[in-house]
Amino acid sequence: MKTLYTPLVALVAGVISAVFFVVGLSHSLWGVFLVLCSPLPIYIAGLGWGSLSAGLAGVFAVMGVMAYGDPLLASIFSVVFMMPAFLLSHLAVQPIGGTEAEPVRMRVSGLVQALLIIGLVLVAITSLALASTQAGLVGTIRSNLSLLAETFFGARSSHGPDAVTDVTDLVNFWDSLVLGLILAVVMAVHATMGALAQGLVRSGGSPIRNAPPFWQFRLPAWPGILAVVLAAVVMGLDTVSGDRTGTNAFVIYLFTGFVLVLCVGFLLQGLAVLHALTRGMSAQPFILAGAYMVVLVFQPFGAMAFAAVGFAERWANFRERFGVDADTAMED
Repeated sequence: MKTLYTPLVALVAGVISAVFFVVGLSHSLWGVFLVLCSPLPIYIAGLGWGSLSAGLAGVFAVMGVMAYGDPLLASIFSVVFMMPAFLLSHLAVQPIGGTEAEPVRMRVSGLVQALLIIGLVLVAITSLALASTQAGLVGTIRSNLSLLAETFFGARSSHGPDAVTDVTDLVNFWDSLVLGLILAVVMAVHATMGALAQGLVRSGGSPIRNAPPFWQFRLPAWPGILAVVLAAVVMGLDTVSGDRTGTNAFVIYLFTGFVLVLCVGFLLQGLAVLHALTRGMSAQPFILAGAYMVVLVFQPFGAMAFAAVGFAERWANFRERFGVDADTAMED
């Protein structure tokens, strides 16, 4: 029965996704929320009706954004929102073993690793695309950040040199972090939209895959090792050479973006630790709600606090140290 509705579901999901993106770009504050929610219909189509539905939904969504008349926006939407949503939903529902009656599908750790790899690729693509502009990667980011900072401090600019100092300090502090932070937020949004879509599909019927136990999620060693190596290279280039021009600046921006995207994996692992430590508690919904509120409101420092927990979990083993019950029948 689901196969019969696949084209219709894909069409509706694609149109809604395109509307979210295009309408969201036309507004300032709540429009950002719509833009970030634009992959949600594609995830719903994929997790509820399969990879074909997600792929068709993505095609219809890109066509809808193209109808808006801006090929650049359609390209950004395709690379940043549509393709990751299709790939992750496809990996989530694709059997990797088992039988036709009881298929085995990719675990949460595999999906998060795929999410991180997609994020790393997006950082590389974006860096190369900006580097090919006339201002280059560094110039493009610093000029746009300066414009944003001057707008923010504009009311003080006519009252003395303090505003200029504020703008310069802000740009010097955030310049190498901007690219990575934006794409890290996008990757976190994909994880959130995928989880939300799974819940919506499950509440509306029978999803293709059951909700995996998030509290058991563990990253392998490679994200932590890679993040440490990249961070060491960035600190070495930034402190030893002190040169933020040319190739050095490109490497610093690129590797910093890689590290911040990898931090999304640590953030998810830190939240999984909290889910595990609060299992069975009557107050768990309130604790988790407070934790997610901290992550959302106190950006980026709230997220980095949980990312630090997730990074340390590889060696600290908080779940084992605090004797978390391994009863898989217990829900989060």
